[in-house]
Order: sequence, then C-alpha cells, then structure tokens
Amino acid sequence: MPETENTQIVPEAPAVPKYRERLRKRYADVDPQTDAEWDDLTERGFAEDEEKLNLFNDNNKVITDLLNSDKDLAAVISEMLVNGTPFRAAIAKFFDPEDLIAKEGDEDYDYYQKSVDERKRMGEAFHQRAEQKRANEAEAYDNIDAFAKEKEMDEAQKNDFIVFINGLFDDLMVLKLTPETLEKLYKAMNYDKDVAEAAEAGEMEGKNEAIEAVRVKKAAEKVADGVPTPQGGSAPVPEAQPRKKTVFDDIPVRKFQ
Repeated sequence: MPETENTQIVPEAPAVPKYRERLRKRYADVDPQTDAEWDDLTERGFAEDEEKLNLFNDNNKVITDLLNSDKDLAAVISEMLVNGTPFRAAIAKFFDPEDLIAKEGDEDYDYYQKSVDERKRMGEAFHQRAEQKRANEAEAYDNIDAFAKEKEMDEAQKNDFIVFINGLFDDLMVLKLTPETLEKLYKAMNYDKDVAEAAEAGEMEGKNEAIEAVRVKKAAEKVADGVPTPQGGSAPVPEAQPRKKTVFDDIPVRKFQ
C-alpha cells in the first residue's frame, strides 16, 4: 500500500468578537484575559457611555428650553448654525443696536446694569493684572541675572536655567502635573530640610571618625609603652571606615560669593 502522509489539522484560534476589539482600543491600558474580566470592562464602558448620554440629554434640554423661551435668540443661533454667519453679524440681522441697550423700566434693566458693571470690573482687573505681570517680568529678569552671578553661572548655564523655569511655568499654567513636574516641586519644597539632615548626618559621622582616631592613637601608644594587648601581638589598628555616600554626593559643589 502507498504510504499516506500523516497531516494534522490545527484548529484556527477563535476570532475576537468585534465589541472586544473596540473595547481593547478604547482601554489600551487594560488587558483582560478571562470572560469575567471582559464582562467587567464591558460594564465599565456601558456605565461611562450612559453617564455621557445622560449629561448630553440634560444639557440638550436646558438649551432647548432656553431657545423655546426666547425666539429672538433662537433666530440668531439658527442663523449662525445654518448659514455660518458670525455672531455679531447674526445679531445685526435681527436686532437694531439700540435694541441691545436696556433702558430704565425694562424688566431686564437691573440684570443688564449688573452685567455691564461686572464686565468693567473684569476689564479693569485684567488690565491691572497685565500691568503687574509686566512689572514682575522686568524684576524677574533682574533677579535671574543676580542669582546667576551669585551661583557663578556662565551664559549657557543661565539660559538652561531660564529654559527650565519656562518649562515648569508652562506646565503649571495648564495644570500639567506630570510625575516629573511633581518630583521637581517636591524636591524644591524639601531641599532645605534635606540639606540640613545631610549636614547633621555628616557632622555626626565626622565626630564618630574623630573618636575612632583617638581610640586607635591610644592603642598605639600603649603598644609603644610595652603594655601587652589582649590575646598577644600588637594592638589591632582598624582601617578607617569609608564615609557612607548620600544622595547629595552627585550634586556639584556650589560656590557662594
């Protein structure tokens, strides 16, 4: 009989359901392995979608009620959405400029005046803040120059320092609190305490080394005087213990004027 080839049929791996593929893309940081874990991830997705849908419906109702209560506003919004008309142009299409100014006796006069006053206060506060920022900026550059001189920075080091400050400032302005940013702030907050603790540890270590040196010296003097040492032989002279390294050993030595 002719020899037949023995072949094995390897079953194909079951296809991943499409909803699971979508979940995997949506939650790239999660790697479910069991059906139970997939069910939990599915439930998480449903809950988040339901929350977003409820929020959308609530907001949509508020907008719908507002547009139904003010037909003029609805006309302006419709003009902007349907025809792409800019806001002020859309208002000009339906309102005379005089109509936009509330007069005493109008039902919305008090609200109008409060809004005008608030806009003026906000404008004044913004102007004052801008003036203060310009003054602070000029003083900041003077302070950086003085600080760089005190730390004996060259121009390249000073520019690197300014780049570091700007990067940190930009992150804080947009509340970009990355682990790296938090680490920088934490080190800055604890710098004085860490330096003080390191100095105290170094002082204690120096005292211990001095005590050990005195002990070794006395032992050597006893040997020279002919006083026998325990177990015979000469007095052992222990090697000086190396100073323990601290996290501050890699920091460049700072020079102060």
